Amino acid sequence: MIDLDNIEEIITQEKNYLKNKSKNYVKNFLEIEKFISDEIINIEELNKQNENIIPEVKFNDLKLNLKDLTSEVKKRGCIVIRDVFDDDLITQMNKDLEQYIEENNYYEDQKKKADIDKYFSDLKSGKPQIFGLYWSKPQVNIRQSIELDAVKKWLNQLWTYKQNNELIFDPNHELVYADRVRRREPGDSTLGLSPHCDAGSVERWIDKGYQAVYEKIFADNFNEYDPFDAANRNKTKEIESPAVSHVFRTFQGWVALTEQGPGDGTLQLIPIAKSMAYILTRALLDDVDEKDLCSSMPARALSVNSKYHSLLLRGLVSIPKMNPGDTVWWHPDVVHAVEDHHKGKGYSNVVYVGSTPYCEKNLAYVKKQSQKFLEGKSPPDFAAEDYEVTYKNRATITDLTSLGKKQLAL
Repeated sequence: MIDLDNIEEIITQEKNYLKNKSKNYVKNFLEIEKFISDEIINIEELNKQNENIIPEVKFNDLKLNLKDLTSEVKKRGCIVIRDVFDDDLITQMNKDLEQYIEENNYYEDQKKKADIDKYFSDLKSGKPQIFGLYWSKPQVNIRQSIELDAVKKWLNQLWTYKQNNELIFDPNHELVYADRVRRREPGDSTLGLSPHCDAGSVERWIDKGYQAVYEKIFADNFNEYDPFDAANRNKTKEIESPAVSHVFRTFQGWVALTEQGPGDGTLQLIPIAKSMAYILTRALLDDVDEKDLCSSMPARALSVNSKYHSLLLRGLVSIPKMNPGDTVWWHPDVVHAVEDHHKGKGYSNVVYVGSTPYCEKNLAYVKKQSQKFLEGKSPPDFAAEDYEVTYKNRATITDLTSLGKKQLAL
């Protein structure tokens, strides 16, 4: 457990420890910066030419031998997988979700509990854009679908998941990480999320598990660092907070419920899988206060900001136009954001999903989560708003398939 009372002292101590891993921490940073700069220039050039930056593939093509695609995903740290679900099915699910929200008076409930979820406490909208709902039938059915299960297993295979013949995680056994819904109305300008990473902020420097994950970055071996090597990712420890994910996701992601594209208040990514190296080593430079980590705060998302990361922010791009049933996925170290303003004409709706393979860390979380599912409460990683305890048409254990039960460790 990380002691927050003593956090500045811990940060100072651990920064010194990490600096000493390198023969010359400034030179180490400059070499990483050169790599990132080349990547940024490449992204800017592709952008000017309206070329695809984020790799794409159709769901039915995942069965093919896709060496060029997999190397591109490992470089970019993200992928759009299209046509995972039938358009009509997803359009119906979107309607069913809307009905679930309305018949259970979610908007009234949300006004009463709006102060519980501090993660989105700055949002001023009269109507929420992120909904603290987890157990509607559409969400549960998307998570337990054979299509999504196949996608996640394909994504997991991009990782190195064995170390010394020991399995770090099982790529063919998916657990489920229940997450929320985004329903963004046209004209909304309240939900813009600045560039960040989830799954820990200051932990990435001060936690021993994370230090082991990033050992090569700090110890002058950046060229050998592989963001898709899962070694020690199952051993990280996060600060307790409703803003921090306590599972190891090989990819974060969402399923589009509606058509949406650039300008529709959509997702933005910095498509460089190794960009975390820049963020980590930048914080060790002498222009950053010894007690500071480039403005990252404990129990919040990892900050990526113009004061310290202006080079990296030049690579922020909006994802391409998505249709109902398309999905997008990004590596847990990939910087992402949400466009400030939804300038489109229709709702921009998604169900958040993530690839959460079987390992002891994930199983421990999912066992706690399954108890919340049975009670209709918010999952352990999220603010305890517990809207759905009395909701009509909430998914229960009788709605789970055999796969759905396995994924929830039931």
